[in-house]
Amino acid sequence: MLQPTPAATTRTISIASAYGEIVASEQVPASEFHAALRRFYNRAVHYANSVVVLDGVTQSRNSFLEFVRHFNDSAERAARLQHS
Repeated sequence: MLQPTPAATTRTISIASAYGEIVASEQVPASEFHAALRRFYNRAVHYANSVVVLDGVTQSRNSFLEFVRHFNDSAERAARLQHS
């Protein structure tokens, strides 16, 4: 699974059709990565054969959707620990 690097100041997310056509692409500050994942998750759901590229690493649509689920779970746990 792709792990964000602490030193990364920007993250790149793209979604492409099964034919390689870029449907959407964003370069976001690391602090906005979670919101960008949410936006791309919503887009990827509608493109059954799409691929998603996170910081140059290509993932199938299904592996991306799974990555976002794990990322969200991790973010929730971190938020709960901060408030404990």
